[in-house]
Amino acid sequence: MISVREAFDSEGIGVYNNLQILDFTSKVEWFVQGEDVIPYHLGKNLTFLSNKIKPTPPSVTRTIPGTFFYWYTFPTMNYYHCINDGVGPLYNYFLLKDRIPDIKFILNTRPRKVEKHPPFVTELLDLLDIPYEFSDQTAQYERVYFSDTLCNERGTGKRKPPDNRIYSMIERLVGISRKRYPNVPVHDSVYLSRRTYANPQYNTHIIGEDNTVKRGLVNEDLIVDILKDIGFTEVFGENYNLGEKISMFSKMQKYISTAGAGVTNCLWRINEPLSVGGIHTPGFPFPSEDHNRHIVAQNPWMQKCRIRLYPGEVRFEDPQPVKGYNHPWLIANTQEFYNWAKTI
Repeated sequence: MISVREAFDSEGIGVYNNLQILDFTSKVEWFVQGEDVIPYHLGKNLTFLSNKIKPTPPSVTRTIPGTFFYWYTFPTMNYYHCINDGVGPLYNYFLLKDRIPDIKFILNTRPRKVEKHPPFVTELLDLLDIPYEFSDQTAQYERVYFSDTLCNERGTGKRKPPDNRIYSMIERLVGISRKRYPNVPVHDSVYLSRRTYANPQYNTHIIGEDNTVKRGLVNEDLIVDILKDIGFTEVFGENYNLGEKISMFSKMQKYISTAGAGVTNCLWRINEPLSVGGIHTPGFPFPSEDHNRHIVAQNPWMQKCRIRLYPGEVRFEDPQPVKGYNHPWLIANTQEFYNWAKTI
């Protein structure tokens, strides 16, 4: 089996000529070069996923001359993974753009698992002034560059500490967002809410891969009341575009969130002090500040991010749920939670 990983150079950049890019309709992105159908997957499950039946490519109806950069689409349907796994390739796009000024950016016409790309995907590209076009699986592109994530081991696909180039992109996003969105609401102490029923603006197309309801906090009304009493503001992140979110969260001093995509917002305080209260959900831990490879726990970029994990009991509402962690849950002792929250 041909692997795109064999094509990467020391900077994590690969290139193929005369390439067909198939629509993303399975768990793997597929390239076609001549008779070779090549999986473009950078995670640890490459062998398992790519051993599934290979797709039958449609006939090529046109050739498109020029040089292109294809953005790894697999992680982009999830807010956290779009940033964690998606901005490394964008760094390499800019590297190539300096060398090849007329290079064009391609985004797969189909996202993974959701009907359409969530807004934060194109908002990320817009923040960085990256013009893009969608892929056409019936076209053959003359020359296509692509990138490693810069946070997966090249050989195994296992996670590794993010490369410094990822953090440089996060700094860039914070700087741009603060300039473009200077008048966002500013809250010193933020609680990131999961209460979709309390947010009239909520819809699943905004969030992308959405486990908010499946993994709902059933006593969240009480938790919100507790946090408001000690000075926290309930924020619905989905009510803001990506630039507004980055600008707003880059100015907070305290932050409480449950495990999940909300962890991402810690990054917007890069190099700045932030006191974080992290709440595990059953089976899904919040990263600790001494995590050996998590993006929110690496020095020197995040050394001022102090994470205090909630030590109390959390449990599923149903004591014997089906497999997995996407089930309604609760914080068992709200007095213990109150005492802990005051320390953040």
